[in-house]
Amino acid sequence: QGQQRFSLGTKDAALAQRLAQQKYQHSVWSADQGLLAGKTSFDKLAQQYIAELLDRAKANPKKAATAKAEKAIIDRYLVAFFGKSTVTSITEPKLHEYLQWRKAYWVTGPGAKVQFVTYDLANGKQGRRKVKHEPPHPNTVRREASALRGVLNFAVRLGYLKRGDVPELRLEAGKKNKRPAFTNDEINTLLNAALERLQEAFAQPKLRHERVGLYAFITVAVETGMRPTELYNLNWAHIVGFESERDKPLGERRIRIDAYGKGMAPRQMVPKRGAFSAFEHLWDSFVATHGRAPGANDPVFSNHEGERIGSIKRSLNNLLEATGLKADAFGRLRTA
Repeated sequence: QGQQRFSLGTKDAALAQRLAQQKYQHSVWSADQGLLAGKTSFDKLAQQYIAELLDRAKANPKKAATAKAEKAIIDRYLVAFFGKSTVTSITEPKLHEYLQWRKAYWVTGPGAKVQFVTYDLANGKQGRRKVKHEPPHPNTVRREASALRGVLNFAVRLGYLKRGDVPELRLEAGKKNKRPAFTNDEINTLLNAALERLQEAFAQPKLRHERVGLYAFITVAVETGMRPTELYNLNWAHIVGFESERDKPLGERRIRIDAYGKGMAPRQMVPKRGAFSAFEHLWDSFVATHGRAPGANDPVFSNHEGERIGSIKRSLNNLLEATGLKADAFGRLRTA
């Protein structure tokens, strides 16, 4: 645990021996309880770590979603369990004790009687969602364990732990959860219905803009294979060559997409030709809505106010239900 120094405040050798013994026993007890003086507590370290994450997010907005998610995990679960325990007292058995606590959190633990949780929205307001009183999915536990590793690695960087002293949390492998796919005929049905619904909303600017976005979202997803997060993150600057290629004949147009999702490294892709017309629809809808061309940092998928959308779940579900495609033949629900 490292060395500690105390002044015993006496010149009497016998008294000094007794006081030293008391100090030693108290230190042993404090170490067992995770309260050893001179070692930082988990909650203090966690708040320092969160502050650094948020500072990074200010400098690089691409990290904002990750920082927000990690902060929620650390505040709700990690600090609640480890609290004022020193980081040196977090051992492998302690991590597995945490794992059992976490699995019971919403079932019989602290969250058993909680019905709703609140979360921050992009516009500064708060939303809320209903709690599911069930154990976390293994993939959820793995994602949360990544946040815990982040705090412990931060402790190593600050010198509170040695690299070899970082305990390992052994987790069961996550179950594969392959989502139900669409056949080509089903995709055509979906796109045709989306186009019809778009034409029906022609006289309603706000609804029309939303349905243009949905039609384009599906088209670009099909023509590129991009994941939802990558689509939500797109700015017009990421559609490389779009403006200069618009004046060329359709067969000669070439664009590149710089896409990034949850990770920081972008991947470059050349989309199939059908994606170009979808981007044109989005561009023209933005111009019609805002009276100007979108700038390089404007989001490709935006709401009527020009703000980046975070989900198309509601409008997509309406379309899936209207076409009878909400679930596949096995009853598995389809998503973006």
